[in-house]
Amino acid sequence: MKFRNYCVVIMGDTKNVMIEIEKVSEIKPNILDAKGILISTFSSSLEPSELTDWFKLNKRSFLLFDLDKDMSGYNIMKSEIHQGLFGFVDTINLIKMGDEFLKAIDMSSDTKTSNNYKHSVKKNIKIKDSISEDKILKMTRKEKDDMWNKIMDNGVENLTEYDKKLLQMLSK
Repeated sequence: MKFRNYCVVIMGDTKNVMIEIEKVSEIKPNILDAKGILISTFSSSLEPSELTDWFKLNKRSFLLFDLDKDMSGYNIMKSEIHQGLFGFVDTINLIKMGDEFLKAIDMSSDTKTSNNYKHSVKKNIKIKDSISEDKILKMTRKEKDDMWNKIMDNGVENLTEYDKKLLQMLSK
């Protein structure tokens, strides 16, 4: 799982946009809210194309940037605003964040060990596909609720067949 740092600029209608951003963010989003324009920075495991679809679905006028230093640049002359929006970029370890997420998934499996854990995209796909009914039955209520909420946060209209199957198993 790859986490990325993003900056989104919402223009025009900004009512309730923070709720939409919080649903796709892995951290508490940073915001600068002015009349008719909102700038938010956050970390997410979603790809830029998925976030683009999300903001389009919510009928937003926006600009979205991946804050990878090799791919984009940013600077706000007022240091307190710059720190408030972009200070987290230098302090957050996205690889560690992804590793911890995968480890949490791995640890919730029936093996209960992290010895088989390795950081790779292929491992991430296998973990998602390997969630069996037995593994779900062994999950705590909180783990089931967290998984349920994570799936539902994408919106009912965006559920895949796999998501629907997981929801059925989680509801037992």
